[in-house]
Amino acid sequence: MNKQEFINRFKKEKLNMGEYIMVLDSITDEPLVMGCVFDGDFWKIYETRERGGHFVIKKIKSENEAFDYFYELLLDRHNYLNQK
Repeated sequence: MNKQEFINRFKKEKLNMGEYIMVLDSITDEPLVMGCVFDGDFWKIYETRERGGHFVIKKIKSENEAFDYFYELLLDRHNYLNQK
């Protein structure tokens, strides 16, 4: 899925990210962020920790593949947080 399709699906399904926020327009070092951004030649899926600083989880050439991967990552988190 492309970026807009991802945003629409994320809103529709109301995925729970816990304390994390999502950033899709730039890489940040703010604490507790998960993001997917185009940076140079790649889409980068990244995360930051509680004390800040980011690390790249995966680099992908295709926008559709990047947002598919990012969606699955957030869905796994959502499912983990909503276990009973």
